Amino acid sequence: MFGQLMTFVAVAEILNFRRAAEAVGRSQPAVTAQINQLEEFLGVKLFVRSTRQVRLTPAGMELLERSKKLLAETSRLINDIQSQEGLSIGQVVASFSPTIAVSLIPRVLSAFERDYPGIRVLLREDLGAEMFAAVQSGSVDFGIGPYSRVPNSLDFRPIFQQEFFLILHRSHEIAKRGHACVRDLADLNLLLSTFGSTAREVLDQATLAEGLAVQPKYEALQYQTLFALASAGFGATVMPKVNPDILAALSLDAVPFRDRKLERPIGIIVRREEKLAPAAEAFIHRLLTIAQEDHKLSGLTDWSKDE
Repeated sequence: MFGQLMTFVAVAEILNFRRAAEAVGRSQPAVTAQINQLEEFLGVKLFVRSTRQVRLTPAGMELLERSKKLLAETSRLINDIQSQEGLSIGQVVASFSPTIAVSLIPRVLSAFERDYPGIRVLLREDLGAEMFAAVQSGSVDFGIGPYSRVPNSLDFRPIFQQEFFLILHRSHEIAKRGHACVRDLADLNLLLSTFGSTAREVLDQATLAEGLAVQPKYEALQYQTLFALASAGFGATVMPKVNPDILAALSLDAVPFRDRKLERPIGIIVRREEKLAPAAEAFIHRLLTIAQEDHKLSGLTDWSKDE
């Protein structure tokens, strides 16, 4: 029943069975089966489903509010029990945006495993909506990413600014020059993040400020695809470095913008007015320590001072 309620909350928050299935890490048929079982057990319909939309019934809306309270209280109970054991045992479940997962997490895990070998860490990679649903439902302790416009039930606590670069093949004239200007984008075949993504917003704000109207040659959601296209000579992209080793392997250079700094805030996403468990706090502390040691990051703040 507990698992069914967690699945129900994810579907009810997202109102899309496919995306909810991705958020909870299950197949769509499995999620549908859990919702059907819950409706059969309760004897009421929780959703009105059509080919175009999914919406909650009145019973579904009531169950959503009470389920969120129940799951939050259960999470607090688990955290309290784990706290009694200090940091010798426990579990951290975290959601990360793709660029953060690649750039920071390997080093954070190495330090955390060394200091807290008894704590198990489970990782997820999520985009904005999926991360919000995971944090809201309690299936993860927190999220870390660039998604500052969070639902009212969540808090976004900025920790650093993630800089963007012009990423293109190392043989290009701009790469040899060693710096770029936003106006250079008008003369390039651009490989851009999908419209509506935070990475695309960073670029759109910069080009708008320069009075430029740029059209992408190709669009893609994942940075790996954009890097692969740039490596194959299809154009240039504007993204964070992510990992210098990946760029080197693809014969790409990350060229800084000289006339304007392109960046976006990276923050910790948590449930509002809910204290994190000690294990999660310790993991975040290690992450901040690693970030502060990385001279490529700027604008660091201590989010814990806002508590």
